[in-house]
Amino acid sequence: MRKSTRDRAGRATIHDVARLAEVSTATVSRVLSGGKPVSAQVADRVRAAAQEVGYRPNPAAQTLLRGSSQTIGVVAPDLGNPYFAEILKGISAEASADGNHTLVAGTDEDPDREYRSAIELARWVDGLLLCAPRMSTPRLKEVAAASRKLVLINRVLRHPSVGAVVVDYHHGVRLLCEHLGSLGHKRIVYLEGPPNAWSDQQRQRGFRAAEAAGQTIIRVPCGSALRDGYTAVDDALTHRPTALIAFNDHVAVGVLSRLRELGVSVPDDLSVAGVDDAPMSAHTDPGLTTYAVSTVELGRQAWQHFNPTAPTNTTHLTGELVVRASTARPPRRRRTAQA
Repeated sequence: MRKSTRDRAGRATIHDVARLAEVSTATVSRVLSGGKPVSAQVADRVRAAAQEVGYRPNPAAQTLLRGSSQTIGVVAPDLGNPYFAEILKGISAEASADGNHTLVAGTDEDPDREYRSAIELARWVDGLLLCAPRMSTPRLKEVAAASRKLVLINRVLRHPSVGAVVVDYHHGVRLLCEHLGSLGHKRIVYLEGPPNAWSDQQRQRGFRAAEAAGQTIIRVPCGSALRDGYTAVDDALTHRPTALIAFNDHVAVGVLSRLRELGVSVPDDLSVAGVDDAPMSAHTDPGLTTYAVSTVELGRQAWQHFNPTAPTNTTHLTGELVVRASTARPPRRRRTAQA
């Protein structure tokens, strides 16, 4: 009885297929990787043998053989955030339409985990898309050097220059502040995003412009998740604002939840706004005023940068103000801060 050459995990190997099909391992490789043609009879025998022993080619090995994995790696900081989930849907649809696959990794807002995931994915995929990467610039440069093709969403890297798609959050925050200002709000709390988020830095530019125009902006550390908004509300209320702008809509939903528990009426006692126009924002109670960004367009534009002939430039997308019921004129008598 011939000895099996299955690997340590008990999986069939290319040697098992070659032995059963009575061909060389090189012939098995050519048949299964779509390399140099062999006779139809031999190809059928190899495929039948592979199916019989349950052999599945190693994707990494196939990449080396073909020079292409037809796969794009995507790394996102928070897969639970609807904003990133919608971007992933968009990029996956674009990739699939062109006959490619996507491999996704979430990092839970951990820059170290993000860096490790990006470096590992870069070894096996044809291109790498980083959504709002939190890692440092030196590490981002390492990822760029390790990648066949790197594209960024909401982050810019100049040296080396890589393709990027960014939202004009500076403009978005200015629109939100101007809207609140037109209603009479002069004292606004901003629930800040992750400190290492490039998009938060762009939002801060917008708030500085609002301050120059005479509005008072109080910055309260927060984050990007729903729970972050929920836990930041009590601190925010001690500053006695008449309006609050959350880093994103996900955070704003957490804010609305906590305000409801505290008996703070929105917008009668406090106006609340978000950023990104997440799918749930039109269905909160009250509906959320926000800066709308097309995630479909973000995904489409990002995919265009994977075109081999695409220039390594930055595509800027501008959103629009969406006014809903969560913002109104400030109360005549300011509510006492919660204990």
